[in-house]
Amino acid sequence: MSAPVAPHSSELLSSVQRRLVLVGMMCGVSLAALDQMVLATAVGTIAGELGNIGQAPWIFTANLLTSASAMPIWGKLGDLYGRRRVFRIAITLFVVASLLAAQSRTMPELLVCRALQGLSGGALLTVPYAILGDIVPPRERPAYLAYISVVWTTAGFLGPPLGGLLVDGPGWRWMFYLNVPAAMVAFFLIGWGYRLPVQRIEHRIDVLGAALLMGTVGSFILYTSWAGEALGWGSPAALAFLGASGLLGLAFVRQERRAAEPILALHLLGQRAVWPPLVANFVFGLANMAIAIFVPLFSIAVLGTNAVAAGLTLAPLTAGILLAGIVMGRRAARTGRFRRYTMGGFLVYAVGVTGLALAGPGTTRLAFGACTLALGFGGGTIGAMVVSSLQSAVDARYIGVASSLPGFSRTIAQTIGTSALGTFFAVRLGVHVERAVAPYAASAHDAQALIDAPGAIRDLSEPLRGVLVEAYRASFSESFVLMAAIILSALVAARFMIDPDERR
Repeated sequence: MSAPVAPHSSELLSSVQRRLVLVGMMCGVSLAALDQMVLATAVGTIAGELGNIGQAPWIFTANLLTSASAMPIWGKLGDLYGRRRVFRIAITLFVVASLLAAQSRTMPELLVCRALQGLSGGALLTVPYAILGDIVPPRERPAYLAYISVVWTTAGFLGPPLGGLLVDGPGWRWMFYLNVPAAMVAFFLIGWGYRLPVQRIEHRIDVLGAALLMGTVGSFILYTSWAGEALGWGSPAALAFLGASGLLGLAFVRQERRAAEPILALHLLGQRAVWPPLVANFVFGLANMAIAIFVPLFSIAVLGTNAVAAGLTLAPLTAGILLAGIVMGRRAARTGRFRRYTMGGFLVYAVGVTGLALAGPGTTRLAFGACTLALGFGGGTIGAMVVSSLQSAVDARYIGVASSLPGFSRTIAQTIGTSALGTFFAVRLGVHVERAVAPYAASAHDAQALIDAPGAIRDLSEPLRGVLVEAYRASFSESFVLMAAIILSALVAARFMIDPDERR
């Protein structure tokens, strides 16, 4: 006689509790998502007030360094000590860091606070996915995961206008004060709704492994952030960061093989059910973040819209993500065909990118919106299926680590992709603009000014305006074609994904 199957932990919570936890997690994720987007409009103002414009990029870099490095660490801590406790500790730390950032009087003070925000933000970006693994049965997870994805895209087009209102109104410090209400909601909803038994076991934290991981990731992010236009991809300074990342990475792998409680269980990466979705997710990340930057810029430079209308071009993207959760999430819950829907998501995403590559000044808003809707639907499907596939592939004791891997790998991929694709676009734009303005005897300084301020193009007279718009269109088209090729290459990895029913 076979032993009875243990009930999934989701059966220990009521539907009301699950909804409370979902709202709490969405509030928690919104803290990290809006934090980045709102600040994007205030960097110049902050640097001017605190007195060091040269350190302005570090407002984001300091946050990214600690956030990306801490993701797997938070995932492991959640597995060891309980995700409810870890998530609430992270929220508390984020609030403290936000309040301190609002009181910063110098740029170094602000950068330290931003690093602390990133440290706690790493938990806000990974632990919610692990919590979903606890409270939702495997097949139903894609539908729930789509709601969290919507938070990110909503922050993308609401954040910059909100940041502008705060800068022009009460001041940039209120960007940090506004984190407190959402944090309190998340803190109490998770406390009320997420009540699952935690097995008390004595653990030993792999401190050395955590330090080596942060050093590895930090050095690599510094390389991708500063290489290219700032240092040069092959400059000695840039290569020093890359070399340090490689050496620290080797030391990290050696430490993880010896540690009793490794931060990252390396044996998971070699499992047949784990590496395909992880590789597909990494390749997706190479192009995904650049899309969020290029679409509004395309709207301004090629379609001739203002900044507000450009921000709204991301609205169909959000709608597509939500639609993917409703349609594909339910289908995945019914069929469990994660591989098929992941591949379909990549194809739909590639169609959307191809449509953008073919777009031009005469493209209607409806057609442009259809392309971004396809991006949202494809991206929403990919994200939900990858996380669900990874969570269903590992034992319950590794849910936290497995849930942190998609966000961790995607963040690393986004730093590479955004930097590389941004450099590619800038090089192609420089070539096209130089050719465009040459017949009009414009100086190199004038050409560079037009590159730095695409919004000024619509104020130019014809025919100069027309040739510059075409220069931008050609540069975007070449970049979108490259992105489509990257996205389609992910199909190779997605093809090797294993559905839950095939693992029995």
